[in-house]
Amino acid sequence: MAMQVQLFKKYGTYQDKETGKDKRFVNFYIKCGDQLIVVEPKYFPNPKFDDRDPGFAGRKAVLEAFAELLPEKESGENSENF
Repeated sequence: MAMQVQLFKKYGTYQDKETGKDKRFVNFYIKCGDQLIVVEPKYFPNPKFDDRDPGFAGRKAVLEAFAELLPEKESGENSENF
């Protein structure tokens, strides 16, 4: 039996606690069978770059470029399952 794996993204906004302004975010998920698994791009602080991670934006951009929009869940659907 072949299992299909899909990459999804979901956009949203949240209110910054310090500034009170709305900020955008993108969450990533992998669908394996009927399970939806959260994926978070890892940030690797590098002392050579004042603890910044110069590759983080690129890793996140690749995920965003290849991910499909996460479909809205239908009413009555279990939140743990896709």
